[in-house]
Amino acid sequence: MGHSPQWGMEIVWYFFLGGIAAGAYFVAALADLLGDDGDRPVVRAGYLLALPLALALPILLTLDLGTPGRAFNMFLRFELQSPMSVGSWALLGFGVFAAASAALVLFEERLHWAPGVRKQVGLVGALLGFFIASYTGVLLGTTNRPFWGGSNLLGALFLASAASTGVAAIALWLLSRGSLGSRLWERLRTLDEVVLVLEVVILAGFLGLLGDASAPVISGRFAPAFWAFLVLGLGVPFALQFGMTFFRAKVPANRGVIALSAVLLLLGGFVLRYLVVVAGQA
Repeated sequence: MGHSPQWGMEIVWYFFLGGIAAGAYFVAALADLLGDDGDRPVVRAGYLLALPLALALPILLTLDLGTPGRAFNMFLRFELQSPMSVGSWALLGFGVFAAASAALVLFEERLHWAPGVRKQVGLVGALLGFFIASYTGVLLGTTNRPFWGGSNLLGALFLASAASTGVAAIALWLLSRGSLGSRLWERLRTLDEVVLVLEVVILAGFLGLLGDASAPVISGRFAPAFWAFLVLGLGVPFALQFGMTFFRAKVPANRGVIALSAVLLLLGGFVLRYLVVVAGQA
């Protein structure tokens, strides 16, 4: 992909919602495969969150392309050498598996075989979700823009961010329904702490590999948004979660603190994708 795309907010939202969908689906599939009956709220929340978000992605893609016909043409044939073609078909496949998983969650009490089938469906769907979350970053890396093509870690960065925002979305879903018990939150928090550390490491590597091309976000016109993302979107949520683990007397794991951490993570995920899109086109 030698040319540079010109993308607007539709693609920012596409990257952001696609990351949440993939991350929530992955967490649900992980809980389904490795968890027990106590993890069923996470399974249900993750799969039911992924479906509407997955359905929103083709709409955003169509809005960016400008005409429904252009979007429809992407699904008429499969071209392995075309990243856009592969991504479009992976998006379609992820939507199908998200719909199947959501249906198997909703009807599991009526269909005794649903949980077993759902685990197998979830395994394949999670792989497609991984691809959806990361391929956009890989796609940007094939362009001739220095901020996008100067590092091969953008796909990994999007993938780590997807997992973190997926956990945050599930936590908010369960909080809103009064289903986030201390055991579930401890599991989600442990996973998110690992993912946040990984995201920071990948981000540091990404910016380090960019070198001078990182100037627009480090010290240039996008620096305020970047440092706000780094502090509020990553640092504060990690500090809150760390405090809930080791300093429970000072940082209690109550609804307000958990919700604040989750909201900041979601906002940080959005700002990250916004910065990647706009800085790459500046």
